[in-house]
Formats: sequence, structure tokens, C-alpha cells
Amino acid sequence: MANRNNLVISVMDRDRPGIVAEVTEGISSLGGNLADLRESVLRGYFTMILVADFPAEVTVEQVQEALATGKTSHVSVESVTGTLDETERSEQVYILSAVAKDRVGLVAQVSRFCYDRSVNILDLASHVDGDQYTMMLQLEFSDTRSVKKFRSELSRFGEKSGLNLVLQHNDIFRATNEI
Repeated sequence: MANRNNLVISVMDRDRPGIVAEVTEGISSLGGNLADLRESVLRGYFTMILVADFPAEVTVEQVQEALATGKTSHVSVESVTGTLDETERSEQVYILSAVAKDRVGLVAQVSRFCYDRSVNILDLASHVDGDQYTMMLQLEFSDTRSVKKFRSELSRFGEKSGLNLVLQHNDIFRATNEI
């Protein structure tokens, strides 16, 4: 949409009914159009990040004020220059599952391993159950020359760090995990 402001908005609060309604109604009241939204509750704490575009005359301050009228404790609004078009990446997107005994630094180890090989983490979800820690990472390999080499290094990394690691193409993961 021409002459619109792209804004990235994050919301955090203790979980309760109505947060999504309050935030989206505040955005709509200013003529904001949602482009993308992720929401999750982590151990009773609500988190949401979204991208919306607003009429050119709507300011960051107006959006913050509109969202502050609800009961939400923390709202952050950032203006983004340029367009935020979603690009098709399915050819270079993989899913990495990582399972290990819970310990400090697992996400740091895996994310550093990926970064050192120019692999971008698009999405990451993790959960601890008892003493088992599980991570699911969506990885983008557009800057990586060889997925085969990455797999080989990943295998050695898993053995050395005590992680059970499985890498599969996003299309295969989706086909085998969707109902």
C-alpha cells in the first residue's frame, strides 16, 4: 500500500484473556493493517510481535498511545524504512531439531554454530520437560555454500556437545508433520 508507515510492534505482559483483542483493536482504530503476527505464551507470560502498516500521517507516538490505553504492561513500537515484503525461501529453508539433557548454554551453542556458518535462524522454539531440552529451529541457508558440508559439521558438533540433532528440508518436515 502506497504512502503507509511500516511499524514493528512488540507486546509483553502476564497472560490474560483480551490482550490480542486490545492490541488489534488499537491498531485498527488508527487504520492499521496487519501484515504478519506471532504470539505465544511462555510459562504464563504473553509475547507478541507483529508488523502493521498505517496511514502516512499516523506516528509511532500515536500507536504507542493507542496501545497504552489497554491493560498491557509493555508495548514497543519501531518505525521501519522501506518495504517489508516476505520473500519465498522454501528452497533454502531447513528444520533443525536439537534434543539434549537440559543445561545452561544449549541455545547459545547451537545458535553460535549456525552463525559461524552463515546460517540464519528464521524461527526458534524451545521447551524443557523435566531434564530434557528440545529446540526446533527454522534455518535459512541462502548464504551457505554447502548444506552437505553443514550436515557433516553438524554431526561432529552433535557428538562433541551431546546433542541429538536432526536436519531436514522444510518441505519434508511440513509434509511429515502436518495432518
